[in-house]
Amino acid sequence: MAGSSNRPMMLYHETHQSKLQVLHCINAVLQGPFFSDQDLTDLASSLSKIDPTLPSFDDDIDGSFSLKVLEAALEIWGLRIVPMEPEVDPEKAFVCHSQDRWVCLRILDEEWYSFDGAHDVPERLPRPGIGDHFNALLDDGWRIYAVRGDLPSECPDSSNKYGKWVPPEYARGAMKSPEEVFMQKEDEDWKAAITASLAEQKSIMNAEEEDLKAAIDASLRDWEHGVVGEPAEAEETSIEPAERGTESEKARGGDDGLGGSEG
Repeated sequence: MAGSSNRPMMLYHETHQSKLQVLHCINAVLQGPFFSDQDLTDLASSLSKIDPTLPSFDDDIDGSFSLKVLEAALEIWGLRIVPMEPEVDPEKAFVCHSQDRWVCLRILDEEWYSFDGAHDVPERLPRPGIGDHFNALLDDGWRIYAVRGDLPSECPDSSNKYGKWVPPEYARGAMKSPEEVFMQKEDEDWKAAITASLAEQKSIMNAEEEDLKAAIDASLRDWEHGVVGEPAEAEETSIEPAERGTESEKARGGDDGLGGSEG
């Protein structure tokens, strides 16, 4: 289940102590000890009373529950299963069935895991090849059901003798495959290249912006200097009428004096 702020994420896994693979698969889907073998026995008994054609649980025969019991158990939590479409459904959990084997495929914290009770711990599946994993199961005759609905985010405070909590790093295949490492390196290089390109473009834009501001400032200074430094036009001098009359009299007086001297 996903970890909280003070609890890291752990994987809930049940190993086969008997032929209770349906029980283990249900609890793997729900990620916790939600059901016990007795719970499923009671549920199977109730279903057989409703529909006598349904097989009842008989531990002396093979200890297996039917698909109807699995469906009924998940319906209690508001979940249903439907056959998976040819393309991988955008679901968080899948139930895989082949003869007497039941396996849960579950995505937790953006990583895919296979919960197979035949193994002591879950198996981490390489995310880039998850589609190939589904196709391989289908090619081998497995039936795959997508789990629809809101999966529980908390598990009950209970336990059973089959289950345990496993840190993700203890899962089989927890180390990344060479393909994943290569793809991660490519993603990191691509992100670094984009970041560098954006930084370079931003630097160029900042430089161009500074040059534009400098050019505008220079143009403003030149314009202001041209307006202030331009010489003012000379004011036109006007002569008052009285002053013009005085000048005329002086001119006539001068002429008279000159003529008298000659006589």
